Amino acid sequence: MAIVEEALNSAAKPVAGRPVTDRRMQIISLALIFGSAVLLTLFPEQGKTTLDGLFKWMTTSFDFAFLGVGFCALVFVLWLAASRFGAVKLGDVDTAPEFTWTAWGAMVFLAGIASGLMLWAGTEWAYHYAWTPFELEAKTPQMFTVGQAYGIFHWGPTAWALYCIPAVAMSYIYYVRKTHIYKVSEACRGALGSIVDGPVGRVIDYLFIFGILGAAATSLGLGTPMIGGALANVLSVEPNVWMDVVIILCCTAVFSISSGLGLDEGIKRLSYFGSLLTLAIIVYVLFAGPTGFIVALGMDSIAYTVTNYITMSLWTDAVGHSGFPQAWTVFYWAWWVAYAPFMGLFVTRISMGRKISEVIIGLLTFGTAGCVLFYVVLGGYGIDQQIKGLLPMADLVNDNGVAPAIIEMFKTLPASSIVLVAVALSGIVMLATTFDSAAYVMACASTKELDEGQEPSRGNRLFWCGAIAVLPVSLLFLGGLKTMQTAVVLVGLPIIVILVFMMVTTVRFLKEDHL
Repeated sequence: MAIVEEALNSAAKPVAGRPVTDRRMQIISLALIFGSAVLLTLFPEQGKTTLDGLFKWMTTSFDFAFLGVGFCALVFVLWLAASRFGAVKLGDVDTAPEFTWTAWGAMVFLAGIASGLMLWAGTEWAYHYAWTPFELEAKTPQMFTVGQAYGIFHWGPTAWALYCIPAVAMSYIYYVRKTHIYKVSEACRGALGSIVDGPVGRVIDYLFIFGILGAAATSLGLGTPMIGGALANVLSVEPNVWMDVVIILCCTAVFSISSGLGLDEGIKRLSYFGSLLTLAIIVYVLFAGPTGFIVALGMDSIAYTVTNYITMSLWTDAVGHSGFPQAWTVFYWAWWVAYAPFMGLFVTRISMGRKISEVIIGLLTFGTAGCVLFYVVLGGYGIDQQIKGLLPMADLVNDNGVAPAIIEMFKTLPASSIVLVAVALSGIVMLATTFDSAAYVMACASTKELDEGQEPSRGNRLFWCGAIAVLPVSLLFLGGLKTMQTAVVLVGLPIIVILVFMMVTTVRFLKEDHL
């Protein structure tokens, strides 16, 4: 054990200006995530039964906690942005923002959505159309508006507010307090004190790594069928597991090259390209489809969301026991929460020179506006196809799933082959951008100390690129991908406690430093 301990801790003395990789964190993180994956694949039925039971217990026993923390997060960040603390600059007084608003917004948006947004924006309404909230009658004209509104709500301000909590906490500690330790546990120091230097801090950091790697595998599991379905239709072949593997390897090649190039030359440029490509698809659908209907329905849905926002945020259905808020809103919040520390670290890295209010308003604005645009255009087009009887979207979604349904929807557009190629390419780029950002953040987190503007070593970044790719390919063949998705969402339960610690830390440090 002494030899292993020495090997884990051994490293050459830091060369001046050169970041030193934390090998211990790399090895233990991989051991934990792959150990979990092996157990899930060796005992698939037992693992699925156990995790499904835990997930049901979590969403029904702690629904109030997820909904409460989500709503409080939104109120907290709006208060923080409007308060005197919102003017606090993340860096020295004369520090200019490292990235323009366009670059910052593109990186933030694409890092936070992967390819799931394209899938759900066009199809989520169909689930709510058949399974309704508030005891509304199913499959009525009203449910087209309500169904789309609920999707907008699930990808709206609360989701992005959950990202704001760790982003502000970590950025303040890093740029204002000048503590250049890029770890989630450090953002809880104001609430937990020196406890974060011990086992509790290490558990927090390993939960963060588990959440990122597992979420990356899950995102690939959601996005790959859409990309594969698009390519299979264009090539007139049947989708298969080998096509999925090729897609994952293509994504890996793209984000490995981008990660190797670094933040400015890699992630920023990839984000620009991804943003322009996805925007082009949305604009094409808007004008090739029933533009007037899409805009009008979008206005109705946004109005419903705004009018009922507090009710949707806090509704547990304690009397009716429909299970709707637990299956949908609580699941979504757990998903966003599991991603939150990753987004917090990534936003921290690109936010030097910005004010706290700019980070908060930027996240809420870029994130919400982008997601609303997707839901209004893609959802509106799908609903129009359903109403006119041109495509039974609701049946396709509920019977076959979101990926086959969204492909069938795109096939109804003029020049559908070109659209499907664009969708496949967009899906690859969106996944690559998210994983590029994830690999970059994990490399930062596994670097012992990282000065402002400094990047983790290229070898460290490429190490995490490989880790992100190997896990989903392994689970794809071994059949544990869907079970892994449930495992990742369960990570959201302890992370909501961590988010509360971060809010306490932020307020405490701000008051200490800016009385």
